[in-house]
Amino acid sequence: MKTMLTTIGTTAAAIAMLCLSTMATAQGAQQACAADINAYCKGVPQGGGAIAKCLRENQQRLSPGCKQGMAGMASMMKEVVGACEDDMHRFCAGAAPGTAKECLRANFRELSMGCKRELFEAKKAM
Repeated sequence: MKTMLTTIGTTAAAIAMLCLSTMATAQGAQQACAADINAYCKGVPQGGGAIAKCLRENQQRLSPGCKQGMAGMASMMKEVVGACEDDMHRFCAGAAPGTAKECLRANFRELSMGCKRELFEAKKAM
């Protein structure tokens, strides 16, 4: 049971990292957070979720609009996690940490319709 919970947690974290790595670059959140990124994350390299991490570290100082944009992205991330969890177990259980996006992309034709739909909606929102 503990192993199963650990696996589920790891899968959810992998899917979360998939979304978080693009969270700060999602169009709505980026527009809402542009001033905050400039103020608190200037010089932070894009990619790998570095800007999203910087924004989370500075969450107390962020503007209301940025907080709202990040909350919207977090909500979308929950939807993707829920829809793609079984697919992550099926196709990406042995994938190296940080490679969830590549694993899902490589197996896209085999993913469940629910997972494909949520990934499409997430991409559309960016």
